[in-house]
Amino acid sequence: MKTTTSALARILVLAAMPALAHAAAAKPDFTGAWTVSAYTPSLKPSDGKPVPFKPEAKAVYDKHLAAAAKGDKSYDAAAICLPEGLPRIMLKETFEILQRDKEIAFVGLNRVPWRVYVNQTLPTDPDPMFMGYLVGKWQGPTLVVEGAGFRDTTLLDDKGIPHSEALHLTQRFSMGKGGKTMTVRTTIEDPNTFTRAWTTTSTFVRKPAGFEMPEEICAAKLESTRPKT
Repeated sequence: MKTTTSALARILVLAAMPALAHAAAAKPDFTGAWTVSAYTPSLKPSDGKPVPFKPEAKAVYDKHLAAAAKGDKSYDAAAICLPEGLPRIMLKETFEILQRDKEIAFVGLNRVPWRVYVNQTLPTDPDPMFMGYLVGKWQGPTLVVEGAGFRDTTLLDDKGIPHSEALHLTQRFSMGKGGKTMTVRTTIEDPNTFTRAWTTTSTFVRKPAGFEMPEEICAAKLESTRPKT
């Protein structure tokens, strides 16, 4: 008995359905509020080695440490309420993820948003922004996010690790413990600041269902806009 083209097509579709269903189910839903499991002011490479600074960048970092020791945070744009950039903003306080098929939105400290556009490509010559440009793709259950186009006025952590506008981030989001935890492996590449690419790993804990993001007000900004008497 001959099989018609339309019948064969239906057979192929039916055969592919279990694989397609499995692929869809493999994508975890990161929607919800998350907070870092253990705050640390300084990023540390996962391999236990020191941050691979270039000499000029190490000198800048040392100046930041010396200024902070004296209570001088003038080098830190976040001290006057400008956005903190990535990955720093994720490592401080709770942030929220709103996951959609083509876009994944993040809302962080002081309601600062950043968006990941799924299955898009990074612009080749972007105008730098505080939170950069971010695109994502799925590799099985792992969300892979690439970022570029960051302003060099942000810092990578609270201790003051600098970067240039050549910064490129790759973040790999994976779910754990039945959706209660999330691990993010961040690979940092910046040929103007570091001698090689390096990776740092952070773990986040999901807030309970019904948690609402608190309203944040930057006191430094509030003071700067208050009328003088």
